[in-house]
Amino acid sequence: MGKWMDGYLEKLAGVRRENAGCGGPERVEIQHSLGKLTARERIDLLADPDSFDELGSVVREFRLPGQEGGRPSPADGVVMGLVRVNGRETMVYSIDFTVMSGSMGDQGVWKIAELIRMAGQEQVPIIGIFDSAGSRLDIRNGFVGLHGMGRLVRDYCLYSGVIPRLSLVLGPCTGPLAQVPVLSDFMIMNSNTGFLWMGGEVESDGAGSADFHMEKSGQCHLTADSDQEAIAMAKEILRFVPQNCWESPPALKSNDDPERREEALLNIMPDDPKFTYDMHEVIELIVDNREFFELQEDFAPNMIVGFARFDGMAAGIAASNPDELSGIMEPDSSDKYDRFLMFLDAFNIPLITISDTTAFPPGDKWERMGVIRHGAKNLHGYSHLTNPKVTIVLRRSYGGSNIVMGCSKMGPDFIYAWPTTEFAPTGPEMIVQAVFHKQLAKAKEDGNYEDVYNFFLNILKKEFSVMTFGKLYTTWYTVNEVIDPRETRPRIIRALRATMNKKEKMPEKRRFIKPA
Repeated sequence: MGKWMDGYLEKLAGVRRENAGCGGPERVEIQHSLGKLTARERIDLLADPDSFDELGSVVREFRLPGQEGGRPSPADGVVMGLVRVNGRETMVYSIDFTVMSGSMGDQGVWKIAELIRMAGQEQVPIIGIFDSAGSRLDIRNGFVGLHGMGRLVRDYCLYSGVIPRLSLVLGPCTGPLAQVPVLSDFMIMNSNTGFLWMGGEVESDGAGSADFHMEKSGQCHLTADSDQEAIAMAKEILRFVPQNCWESPPALKSNDDPERREEALLNIMPDDPKFTYDMHEVIELIVDNREFFELQEDFAPNMIVGFARFDGMAAGIAASNPDELSGIMEPDSSDKYDRFLMFLDAFNIPLITISDTTAFPPGDKWERMGVIRHGAKNLHGYSHLTNPKVTIVLRRSYGGSNIVMGCSKMGPDFIYAWPTTEFAPTGPEMIVQAVFHKQLAKAKEDGNYEDVYNFFLNILKKEFSVMTFGKLYTTWYTVNEVIDPRETRPRIIRALRATMNKKEKMPEKRRFIKPA
């Protein structure tokens, strides 16, 4: 090797030493004291051993001739590159809070924008790790940085539905940059250090926190108690999703019997429909090894969404939960359901819908909240799904919520019902009150109200039973088969196998227009 190369290699080694030191030992110590890992430690934890190939390592804050010196800016505060996660090629960027509090400068923004373009072009997932105080307070860099932000956001949106996009908010994330995690497919926040806020004063306790964005705004999918847990969650999500929209979700070899029948399913549902049960119990009994990866657990808990496997095949589950608000489809649950459906369809991940719901809630309160508009999103969204779809109806399937939860004429590939299922335009109790009000009024005078009420109710419940509707295979609410609850898992698995090569096309159009 010639001596002329020595000087260049020495410069490169110097750049790498400076980058490895982040913003300096004092800043690293502060970062650790706050319970946070550094940007590089986070990538090391995410990536398979020795798989990180850094990109843009020599980049520094842009300075005009004569303005050299001043604050060090290793990698301009953005560490990024190629990694393998669980053996799969992925791209990652991690904002370095030890460099100027993670504030975004001109070059850092453009680095991220370029990495997003590369991930979209190479069709691999991209993971962003956020720990930033916002844009740098520099008129020159702020302006140029916002110009780069436009490119960053545009490409991030254009590759929606093409590649999986994950964001981890492990520190502050404010200003225009706060929109990027929300644009992601999944956002994970550290409950102790994560903070997401667009701008303005924080006027209420907990605003901007992980719990706030999980329970109130519904923008957070998962919360973690540490950086390590958040990164483990991101790695788990990747196990369920494909590299891009043209590939199939990864399947794993399962050690759980695909023909397993669960006797316990016969005992979950209470005899009296006035009582509730927790749908989580049903889900855990039918999925592989009782492993269900739930998302947005504390937002609109009357709708359950998450990932699971059936004989090793990845699937998304969307289930109404009678234990919360009787499983009604109110605006928040409708939004939660709609977004999950869109992700599954974009990446051709099968949808298992499990329904036991009393319909959309009536009344002035809900109408003011836009219950019709939000429910219309579900009707529109489900109608456009082309991924494999299997519906299981367990008990009540009333009103418009029956349609949005994948009824027979909405196009599921398979629809099964337990023999306890009732299909009705609304709850039979309400119909009894509306249709037989004169008879009930007289019965109240005669002192036999309960007997008369139950007489009419039992007649209606028999008429609304799937065992009655099932006699008319195409006319009314129908199912492909009424099944023994213990057959639920084997039926789902066989249906998923049958749909592996399905082809379903929508009418040709430029794009669809979702209800507001």
